[in-house]
Amino acid sequence: MATRTPTQEELAAHRKRQREYEEAAHKVQGLVDNARHAPIRLHKVTIHGTKKTRESFMHRIMRSGFQAQSLHEVIGLSRQAVRRMERFGIYEDIKIQLDSPNEPWLKDRTDLVNVGIWLKESSRFQLRTGTEAGNAEASMYGAARVKNVFGGAETFDISMAFGTRTSSAFQCSLSTPILADPDKNLTFSAFSQARNNTQWSSYEEELKGASLKYSTLSRLGYHEIAYEGHWREICRPAEKASLSIREQCGHNLKSALTHTLIHDMRDEALMPSTGHFFRVFHEYAGLGGDVNHVRQEIEAQVARSNYKGFIVTATAKSGYLHSLDGKKSKISDRFFLGGPMSVRGFKSYGLGPREGEDSLGGEAYISAGLSLLTPLPGLSNWESLKGHFFANAGSLIGVQPGQSFLKTAEDLTKTPSASIGAGIVYRHPQVRIELNFALPLLATRTDAISRGWQLGLGISFL
Repeated sequence: MATRTPTQEELAAHRKRQREYEEAAHKVQGLVDNARHAPIRLHKVTIHGTKKTRESFMHRIMRSGFQAQSLHEVIGLSRQAVRRMERFGIYEDIKIQLDSPNEPWLKDRTDLVNVGIWLKESSRFQLRTGTEAGNAEASMYGAARVKNVFGGAETFDISMAFGTRTSSAFQCSLSTPILADPDKNLTFSAFSQARNNTQWSSYEEELKGASLKYSTLSRLGYHEIAYEGHWREICRPAEKASLSIREQCGHNLKSALTHTLIHDMRDEALMPSTGHFFRVFHEYAGLGGDVNHVRQEIEAQVARSNYKGFIVTATAKSGYLHSLDGKKSKISDRFFLGGPMSVRGFKSYGLGPREGEDSLGGEAYISAGLSLLTPLPGLSNWESLKGHFFANAGSLIGVQPGQSFLKTAEDLTKTPSASIGAGIVYRHPQVRIELNFALPLLATRTDAISRGWQLGLGISFL
């Protein structure tokens, strides 16, 4: 069937209609643009669907909208407020609508607009049970959460856990956003723990305490400032416990201020392929109690990859504990190093000072690791499973009270421990799992070597 060719008159009529349509569309767009920037102020905000949330909390979230000077700003600030509500995790299905004022005496006011928000509060109660594995420890837990406790996005958490190293743990906490800002939170916690450290040292530890933490975000990253009070007891030393462990037994009270900065730009934490990570921790203990020191720790990581699936990760960590009262540090505050997710090729907490079979920990350490993750032959599409080649090094030393920083730095670099190895890495959604064959290259007289296969599970790795 032949296609009819349009006549000249039909083509001309079509072009005319096209021009009219384009002119009309241009006029409408102009009217919309003018309206968006015309002087318009927010008159009233109406919230629908709140049952537990305080009205004052919602109006604090919407307060910035009343500073709008145009329709464009009203829409933008209202959307920001909705995104802010979503981040609290207590609402679902949030909708926003703009309308003219419905009061009779304002029907001619074209410079005012009302905002209506329709939302549904999500369930306030959550119960969770399960198992966790990480940093060479496995545990089972039960937890309960109550959201929006007092109508201002407060959260109450309570949890209990039983594990291989942390024999038992109990914690309850109450957190609240400051000034209805999801990026600023104040949290009070109370906790109790019993730790079984007999795998690497001949003692157990009980800890009870409370903390008050303020967390916020800045351009540098996540900040947490906290006050912590801990009552601790080194107890139940084994029959074979060394004299150094027995000297540590007893009670002590720690009262400390801490600051943590975390800057994390990695694409993920367990098997990063790009980005960098930086963490700094500072602690001052001495606001009462019988522990008086300054403790600092730094961690940095960089990850890079190529289009063939090869990933290179470089990690460095360092820590320093300085006594301020001329006394020996408490073993609870010291650093420990070594293990399948730390300096591989050595037993868990196997580096550094040791007396008999007991790891004593140290007051200063450095460690570094370089890892290459490669696609496995025939399994290149499995992004969660990679071949693993690594080189690790580290040093952990004791520091005598009053020892100079230069002497400490010299001792740290004098006799490092090092290892190389290969294996496989699997990225589980909640934990990183490694199976490696490790070969120690350098070791000190007190290091506990673990040559051969090592299985590691954790969320932090070297």
